[in-house]
Amino acid sequence: MTVAPSTERVFALSAFEGVRLIRTYSAKQPDTPILELLPIIEHIESDAPTLDLEASVYLHGLVEAECPLSGDGFYQACISAVVTKHQPNWCKAMKQGRLRFLDSLATNDRDVFAAAGLAKDPPPISVVTWWDAVTGFARLIVDIANMAQARAAEQLSIDFEMQRLATLGIDRTPEWKGLDDNFAGYDVLSYDTGEFGPISRMIEVKSTIASPLRFIITRNEWDQAVKIGSAYIFHVWDMAKVPPVLHERTSQQVSPHIPQDNEKGKWKTAVIPLGV
Repeated sequence: MTVAPSTERVFALSAFEGVRLIRTYSAKQPDTPILELLPIIEHIESDAPTLDLEASVYLHGLVEAECPLSGDGFYQACISAVVTKHQPNWCKAMKQGRLRFLDSLATNDRDVFAAAGLAKDPPPISVVTWWDAVTGFARLIVDIANMAQARAAEQLSIDFEMQRLATLGIDRTPEWKGLDDNFAGYDVLSYDTGEFGPISRMIEVKSTIASPLRFIITRNEWDQAVKIGSAYIFHVWDMAKVPPVLHERTSQQVSPHIPQDNEKGKWKTAVIPLGV
């Protein structure tokens, strides 16, 4: 099985220009396999030695077939293909805004965006549209990563509660409500010992890698916490630690940090410090 070239090789003008030549020659000789075109390109094109044609062959398979072979649109299609397939680490920063993102890049990567006309100031509407589309994908990548971290934290809470219930001698299994019911208002249903048997324990699970440690609570989550009272518990996992470290907070401990509504203004989310 052929190993895909690294992102560094594919996201380079030397690979982009190779794609342009491959498609130009392929249009003239449509029946000739791509690999047989490479020696022809190397023999005819004077700048062929400066190109990464191996990476170009791979990239040719990623870039949309109908993209233009000249102008900014060609480079933009190449960049889109790399971002979509390779999801470079830097693409997560695209949601921070165009100029802030470009300033964060290494010179070579920034030059690629400039060659594609994506650093133009003021930007034409076509550039704005391209950034909106690609940064939308970048946001999706971040959302998926955040969801994966959240689910990992929920699994940690399930495991923690299973061990806790066994220690307490409670013959119950915690339920993963956050997976089964998005309107439950909490993520894990577990149990505590009560005077007349097990009583419910509703757990809202949070994950964080922030420093100093903090987590975000929504208005709906807090409304549920107020409604349920002392049976509502926050599990906050510090995912930056190996293994992750659990910080447990009661609604009473969180309450002093909850904002207040004023006149017609109502809060929707709040940042809660863990040093409570």
